[in-house]
Amino acid sequence: MTTMVLTPAFPRLPRADAAVVRQLARYGVVGVLGTTVSALLYLLFRVWWDAVPANVAALVLSTVASTEANRRFTFRGAPIDRVREHLQNVGTVAFYAVYSSAVLLLLDALIDDPTALQESVTVAAASVLGGLARFTVLSRLKKHENSNI
Repeated sequence: MTTMVLTPAFPRLPRADAAVVRQLARYGVVGVLGTTVSALLYLLFRVWWDAVPANVAALVLSTVASTEANRRFTFRGAPIDRVREHLQNVGTVAFYAVYSSAVLLLLDALIDDPTALQESVTVAAASVLGGLARFTVLSRLKKHENSNI
C-alpha cells in the first residue's frame, strides 16, 4: 500500500525572528513619537519661518532626540562610538532635509498655497518611508557591530 503525502500548494514563508519583530515594534513607537514631535515643532516654527527652514529646524531637534531614544529603547542602550553617532545624525538630518524639502516643494507645485497643517501632515506621512529605511540601516549596523565583538 502506498501512502500519499500532501504538500501545501504554497511554499511556507520563513518565520520572522522574534527579536527583530520586537525591535521593529519599539522602533515604531519611537518613530511615531519622533514624527509627532517633529510635526508639532514644524507647526510652531512655521509661525515665524518659511516651510523649508521650519522643516529643517524641526528635523534637527527631533532627529537628535529620536536617535538617542532609539539607542536606549530600541537597541537597548548599545554602546556606540559618539563620533560615528554624530556622523549618523548629520547623515540622517541631511537625508530627511533633502527628502522632506522635496516633498514640500512637490506639495507646493500640486496645491496652491498649502496650509502649514497640510505641509506637516504630508511631511509626516513621507517620513514613514524614510523611517523604514533608517530602521533597516540601523539594525544592520547593530548586527554588524555585534558580529565584530
